[in-house]
Amino acid sequence: MTDFQPPPFDPARDLQLEQHIKARPETIWRCWAEPELFKQWFTPKPVEVTRVDNDLRPGGRAFTEMKLPDGTLMPNDGCFVLVEAPRLIVMTDSMTQGFRPTGQGFMTAIITLTPDDAGTLYRVQVLHAEPDARERHEKMGFHDGWGTTARQLADLAASLG
Repeated sequence: MTDFQPPPFDPARDLQLEQHIKARPETIWRCWAEPELFKQWFTPKPVEVTRVDNDLRPGGRAFTEMKLPDGTLMPNDGCFVLVEAPRLIVMTDSMTQGFRPTGQGFMTAIITLTPDDAGTLYRVQVLHAEPDARERHEKMGFHDGWGTTARQLADLAASLG
């Protein structure tokens, strides 16, 4: 395990949420690693995940295709930058598989799973290049969307024991 520490929270450019989950980090990790589990929690209903390819290793593909209620498909392709099972995931949409730059990008997400006596503190810190991108992400519904998915993840992980 590396000594990776997330950067200090910058309220001008970052968004963050925390969810306590009554499950061990290993169980939550399964929900990221197993496609059929991932599909159950990753999007707020009625949006659904139709395809997922999470190759949880540095340089691995982070791909999700979501289907909106009107049938529109939204593919999201990215790259895992740093992965330390079962405690840390760093992923970005500014690169694709094999660290291939996309020439653009919206965010980098840092997901940490910190065990405690009652389960796991699940923390997401989303970094943006500039305040405008952070504001755009917040207006898109970051807190509601990512908050809903974190609760869905908590429910699923707790049900797995």
